[in-house]
Amino acid sequence: MFYLISDIVLILHFFIVIFITLGFFLVPVGYKLNWEWLKNIKVRSLHLGLICLVALETFLGVRCPLTIIEIKLNSLNYSQTFIGYWISRVVYWDLPTLFFIALYAICASWTILMWKIFPPNKF
Repeated sequence: MFYLISDIVLILHFFIVIFITLGFFLVPVGYKLNWEWLKNIKVRSLHLGLICLVALETFLGVRCPLTIIEIKLNSLNYSQTFIGYWISRVVYWDLPTLFFIALYAICASWTILMWKIFPPNKF
């Protein structure tokens, strides 16, 4: 049972990673192609908030709450599902913390820059 809940949390985590990552590329492209949904202030605010939260957590050395939940749930299991294994390989990279601090700072700066160059609609 816990492996199912763990996989659901991991899949949610994966979708958040995809949302943040795609936003870096889709905002400038979508703005040029006049995609209205990319000008939506709620979508853009969520994207900006998430990447800033990730950058701040990494800078402060705080572990993501979803990661903590996954670790707790996985500690109750003796095995990992096929889906869980492959998604965790995509979401979690074994690299130094300094790499992630720099990466997320660049990504947050890029998102703020895109907010200024391609501003969302006010409403």
